[in-house]
Amino acid sequence: MLRASLIAVWCMCAVVAGAQVGAEDTVVTVLQLGDVVIRPNASGVPYEGFIRQVMEDTTFYHAFLNTKYHAHAVVGDMRVRNKDERETASLHRRGRLVRNGPMAELVLDSVREQGKLREKNGTFRYLTAEMYDDVFWPKKAYRASNFIASRRQEIMRTSKFDKYKSELKKFMFNPGQEIASVPFIGDKLDIYDSTMVKHYHYTIASELMGGRPCWVFSAVVRDSIGRKAADEDDTVIKRMFTWFDQETMMVMARAYRIQRASLLLDFDISIEVRNALVQGDLVPLSVRYDGDWDIPFKKRELVRFDLLFSDWVVEE
Repeated sequence: MLRASLIAVWCMCAVVAGAQVGAEDTVVTVLQLGDVVIRPNASGVPYEGFIRQVMEDTTFYHAFLNTKYHAHAVVGDMRVRNKDERETASLHRRGRLVRNGPMAELVLDSVREQGKLREKNGTFRYLTAEMYDDVFWPKKAYRASNFIASRRQEIMRTSKFDKYKSELKKFMFNPGQEIASVPFIGDKLDIYDSTMVKHYHYTIASELMGGRPCWVFSAVVRDSIGRKAADEDDTVIKRMFTWFDQETMMVMARAYRIQRASLLLDFDISIEVRNALVQGDLVPLSVRYDGDWDIPFKKRELVRFDLLFSDWVVEE
């Protein structure tokens, strides 16, 4: 049960989410929102239905599907640290997604592995490494598709591992929805539910991202509710930022942090992802994950990985 919970939580956060904001990305205007009602304080800002836009977006999921569809190059670095922040293992991979008609295959050009990353039987020692490998580094040729049959990601029942991966996708690409199948915290993921909005401070900002004007919608936990200090156990998502292109409303970036401290689940994870438009299609440029797991009866997992995508070949 505990392992199931841990995998499910990792899955919630580990595919793609977030953004890195460089020095050139400057905030132009920040507009405060009410707890629930979005009040128009300036012209040109799409207040009406903005939360609905966050809830119903499919462009971010589409960008992730494009990592399995359009030809591109990818470089990945994963590093494991101990509690003293000393690196104990690493894995560097460089590869290319190659298309051959309807089929796609990720071809590895180089692999460099160091330290005690695997057990004697070749399996990964770390849950984070296992999920990272499965989600981002497919091992066989497959029929490529970036078609979204339905925005609502259904939980797969084929196996526990597939179930947890689909929980990940549901969380990442349907932000603000409860995932009841995640033990202990599933009901706290619905940050737009009437029972959760009191815990968050919402804002809309106008900001440049990669030179493109974007609306930035943020949800950040409050320090206090009323006259009382906020209880950290009441929330799991501590902050979430989404950058919407002002012209197309595509999600150009997302960043978030999830945190939980208890006897059964103790983690602090931050994820950042940045997208770009290539030939009119949205594709990822970078993914950054930094996670701290303190798992009962197992060694603490301090794992960081970075993915860089380039040389996209987007064909109609």
